[in-house]
Amino acid sequence: MVPLPEPSSVSEKVRVLESLVKIPTYSVAGFTHGRVVYVSTAEGVISLWSLNPATREVRRLTRNPVHSVAPAHRKSRYVAFTRDVTRGMELHKPFIVNVETGGEELLADVPPMRIFGLVWDGVRERLIFSAATRSGIGLFMAWRGGYEKLLDVNAIVEPTDIDGDLVAGFGMLKGNPLSMELFTYDIGSGEFKVYTPKEGSVNKAPALHGGKLLFESNFEGSNALYVYDVRTEELGKPEMEGGDYSRFAPVENSVYGWTPDGRVWAVGEREGRSKPFVDGHEVPSPGGTVGYLALSDDSSRAYYSASSLTSPPKIYEADLRGGSYRVLLDNPLPEELRGRIGKSYFIKCRSADGLEVPTFVVESPHAGRPGPTVVYVHGGPWSEVMDAWSVLINSLVVSGYHVIAPNFRGSTGYGEDFRLKDIGDPGGGDLEDVVAAARWGVESGLASDVGIVGYSYGGYMTYLALGRKPELWRAGVAGAGIVDWRELYELSDALFRKFIETLFGGIKEGLMVERSPITYVRNVRAPLCIIHPQNDSRTPLKPVLRYVEELLKRGVTFEAHVLPDMGHAAKTVDDIVRVVLPTVLFLDRYLKPAQS
Repeated sequence: MVPLPEPSSVSEKVRVLESLVKIPTYSVAGFTHGRVVYVSTAEGVISLWSLNPATREVRRLTRNPVHSVAPAHRKSRYVAFTRDVTRGMELHKPFIVNVETGGEELLADVPPMRIFGLVWDGVRERLIFSAATRSGIGLFMAWRGGYEKLLDVNAIVEPTDIDGDLVAGFGMLKGNPLSMELFTYDIGSGEFKVYTPKEGSVNKAPALHGGKLLFESNFEGSNALYVYDVRTEELGKPEMEGGDYSRFAPVENSVYGWTPDGRVWAVGEREGRSKPFVDGHEVPSPGGTVGYLALSDDSSRAYYSASSLTSPPKIYEADLRGGSYRVLLDNPLPEELRGRIGKSYFIKCRSADGLEVPTFVVESPHAGRPGPTVVYVHGGPWSEVMDAWSVLINSLVVSGYHVIAPNFRGSTGYGEDFRLKDIGDPGGGDLEDVVAAARWGVESGLASDVGIVGYSYGGYMTYLALGRKPELWRAGVAGAGIVDWRELYELSDALFRKFIETLFGGIKEGLMVERSPITYVRNVRAPLCIIHPQNDSRTPLKPVLRYVEELLKRGVTFEAHVLPDMGHAAKTVDDIVRVVLPTVLFLDRYLKPAQS
């Protein structure tokens, strides 16, 4: 395909970026009463939708932005979700909506709280969730017109399933930042039990079926799936009929669960790509990255969304008996974007201590070789860049930049040993991994000048990279970033205080100062674009304004964009535009001129 010419005017850049940002996202959330439930930005707002696979008729279920969605329960016509009721400060209330007719309703008028870990009991129509306030974290239950706190917990815990009165979940329940344990809670008796197959191991996301927990653990070394019988206390590997899953040998499983008749399904992942399996048999899919897997009532068909770095998400139906799949909801790349996204590929670059850093690269047809290149740093840090559609990455690519996206230590998708390397060392080895990606770009001949862009933890890494490695960067864009860990701790609610304690391996004020970007603001010399939501409660604005004052004192070239009435997470297409557009225009001004 012949590349389209690079946009030459600001108005044309805006048109191209608007076309990209308007490409809808699709994420399947379950199957119930003959309909696929999914989340999409199809009409400009993150909303719940449902789809009839037989007729392909779609129905928008919610109008205002949704925050978190519980997996649909096959016996319930309702799907539970939360909504931010505080203009972006991420204080939520729980809602439900009918998948056939729409018509959302407030489930229970709980006080606004930071709600996470939703589990919908479709039989008794009650919602189990974790929630944090300034003072603590609790496990809650809500039903039509009422709610109660089930348990106070002094830990980050997340319920993941319910069967009858038995709730299952996981969290950092032993105070060890390097481990996670499973828990069960009996609603009837109030009994709370903690289980781990081995002290110090990481155990995640149990799914319940007939008193058995399906979960992922690293207690034998590498990540694998296990089954624990709550009643007999027996532990073993899940039995699977097919051999495709074991041949694929996933490094991690992004999601997994039970079929209605008690077989295991999983979406296995390795090297940034994933494949779905049911009972060990591979589910037909187009490749790239597959999201949540929803099964029909008779388990003969599977529904999922899939995408790649160069192909937008679509919703698919797989025939598990016939071995084929079809597109249920298409999402073609708009004509004005075809030819503007080049090839993508996976590489490993070597960090300062010899660690191999798994990295994705997406080339721009307009950048040339060598050409202007951006190192994109993902958020989290317990997240990853996969071979999956990314609006932020592709907004840079269509604007004429090669993108290098390292999965630095601390990223998910590469086993617990890799993820845990960041604990006690944020802004240390992970920064060296990002630096290694930048140097690979130059040494490979891909990059001429290099910029750095990141949002959330990626924004933190951008600030820190500009201050600690100033010689590497031509320009940087930091979105919703952290500049002062100590002040952030003081401003955080109980959930994010626990997050910081876990990340640093305890409260270590000296290390917090050493790894705070404001400590190195005097070293910043590359032009910097700051983008920060006004109502961000995860990474509050107040410390960033103090950082801006320091930039002013030192005469550093910078822009600061405070996004009014917006929280940490973008919930509308307009929110995304407010992040993407200043990013690209700033880089065009300060990264590209070096090429002329």
